[in-house]
Amino acid sequence: MNTNPDEATLALWLDDELAGEDLAAVEAWALTQPEQLAAREEIRHWRATMASALPATEEPPYPEFFNSRVLQAIRELAPAAAPSRRSFLWKSWLMPVAACAGMALTFWAGTNAITPAEYDVAGAPKAIPVEPVVYTPEHGVGAEWFASKEASATVIVLKGVAAIPDATDFSATVYLPAEREIDSTASREVKPAMETGQ
Repeated sequence: MNTNPDEATLALWLDDELAGEDLAAVEAWALTQPEQLAAREEIRHWRATMASALPATEEPPYPEFFNSRVLQAIRELAPAAAPSRRSFLWKSWLMPVAACAGMALTFWAGTNAITPAEYDVAGAPKAIPVEPVVYTPEHGVGAEWFASKEASATVIVLKGVAAIPDATDFSATVYLPAEREIDSTASREVKPAMETGQ
């Protein structure tokens, strides 16, 4: 044999599964390849060792369970049955028609729904504009409010109240959130490295 056998043919020869002209051709080639002959002898020895250590046949531990699992896997791989004419008719024609009819019915119900009249806290219908009133607990104190876009706030102006002195401390009445370590993501402080006692 002038050319080397391909991998598949060589693997069949190593496993003693070649026959006929292919076997004769690879045998002629292998006479010049002592490493291939040694590999075949090693595989034959390994096969004989395994055959002496393992029984030729062995029953699975739970044959009914094993067989049922195999049958289940075969059923799952089997192609699904062709859809019946009834399901084809439902999916191709009746389902889109039913969906369109449902949407039309919902739209019609939404446009013909009667909305109840809305009332505010004073019991007046909301269609009547009601002037907002700012409640002040002191008699004779007037209050006005306006929204300040520059300050992004609502400003309340009280008339008839004495001015608050600048020295007044509001810290007891103002909520200032305490800074927590979990709220910060970085710090400029350099923490000293922990010393090891060596």
